[in-house]
Amino acid sequence: MRLKYSIKVEGAGNFPETGPLLVLAKHQRLDDIPLGLGALNTAGRRRDHWCVMKDALAAPHFFGFFLKCGGMPINRREAIKSKGWLLFARHRLHEGNAVVIFPEQTFFPNKMGKGKVPGFRFVAGRPEQPIPVGCVGFSYQKLRFGRVKVTVRLGKTTPYGPHDDAEHFLHDRMLEMAELSSLQYPHPRPEGRAAGPRDDDDDEM
Repeated sequence: MRLKYSIKVEGAGNFPETGPLLVLAKHQRLDDIPLGLGALNTAGRRRDHWCVMKDALAAPHFFGFFLKCGGMPINRREAIKSKGWLLFARHRLHEGNAVVIFPEQTFFPNKMGKGKVPGFRFVAGRPEQPIPVGCVGFSYQKLRFGRVKVTVRLGKTTPYGPHDDAEHFLHDRMLEMAELSSLQYPHPRPEGRAAGPRDDDDDEM
C-alpha cells in the first residue's frame, strides 16, 4: 500500500488493546479495508479484528481470502438470510474481540451516507456491560506522480449500553465519523424514538 499511499495515522492509543470493541468505519473506497486494518494493527495495537462485509467478497473467485482475513459476509438486500453471520459477529464482539462494521453499508466517496441502524443494533445487541464503540475516519488527498496521501483517524471510544437509544447513539457516531473524515453529515437527528433496545431486535435483520 505504501507504493501508492503516503499513510498517516492519528489517534494511537484511543482504542482499548483488549476486550470487546465495536469499530464504526467510514467507507470512502475499497482501499479503506487494508488501510484501516493496518492502522488498527499498529496504532490500535490489536490483531483480533473481524469485519462485516458484503457477501460478494465471499465469491469463489476470491478463494476465501477475505473470509480468512476475518470477513463475515452479509446479504445487504436480504439481511435475514445472513442472520447466522450477524449472530456470529455479535458473539465475537461479546467474547472480547474487535468487530468492524461500515454503517453506511456501501461506498460514499467524499461525502457521508446515512448510517444504517438495524445492522449496528443487531451486532451490538444488548451488552450486559457497556461496550466501547470507536469511529475511524479516512481522508484522501492527491499528490504528485499518482500517489495519494491518506490520513486515518481513530477517535476516542464511547460506551454503548443496554439502555442507550441505538438511533440517537449511531447518529452521534456518524457526526463524529464525519468530523474524523473532514466531511459533513447532512442527515437530521432522528426524532420521536423510544429510548432503549426494542424487544424485537433479533427479528429486524
